[in-house]
Amino acid sequence: MELSICANYVMQNSDFIPVRKLSDVAGQLKNAGFDYVDYSPDFLSEDWREKAYRDREVLDKTAITVEQTHAPFNRYCRYEDELFPVYCKRLFEASKIVGAKYVVVHADEYRVRGKYDEKEILDYTCKYLEPYVEYASKNGLVIAIENVFEDHSTRWPMVDGKSRFTSRIEELLAVIEYFNTSSVACCWDFGHAKCSFGKEKMADALRQVGRHVVCTHVHDNYYDKDLHVIPFEGDTNWE
Repeated sequence: MELSICANYVMQNSDFIPVRKLSDVAGQLKNAGFDYVDYSPDFLSEDWREKAYRDREVLDKTAITVEQTHAPFNRYCRYEDELFPVYCKRLFEASKIVGAKYVVVHADEYRVRGKYDEKEILDYTCKYLEPYVEYASKNGLVIAIENVFEDHSTRWPMVDGKSRFTSRIEELLAVIEYFNTSSVACCWDFGHAKCSFGKEKMADALRQVGRHVVCTHVHDNYYDKDLHVIPFEGDTNWE
């Protein structure tokens, strides 16, 4: 098992605004004992590619390996629709440059409005993911589909208690098994699982998808809210 830390969190302030460069924190992370990081390169700047190569130089010099990156997601409409796929493509290319193994992806871009048709949503999702799966398979990357949870967003009203695809194990498995390739796997997010399944059932949910898990997001919470506190600071039964 390879233990990593999210370098982006170390580089950001409490409002998720970058205030430090990777070169500012890489040495600190290495001295703290981390050989691996979860790090998503800049994909917004016009010089994103040059920045990714500079990041790679910092990482190589510090002897730190990028275990995983995280693709942008647009459930909360942070990006203009026409720019979102551009940013996704950049992130995948930047992930290759920095030497990442896995690119974590949210597969919940379908916008539920009047109905929740699982087949329709699955077809939409797989079509949306196809170009990224193709890129990953050609460039030695693995797409890790992350389990999410029903966030009860007022932007997307729930239909029969559902509005967010891959909050359920059968949906997560359906996406991964649709592609049937080693280039598509799962990133298991423990905090999201607890929100979805509760602390009594989250381990059973993990067992169902365990054969596909290649990387994880490990964090804790309480009151079933996605709080991202460190393990043992919430009420997850880690044992």
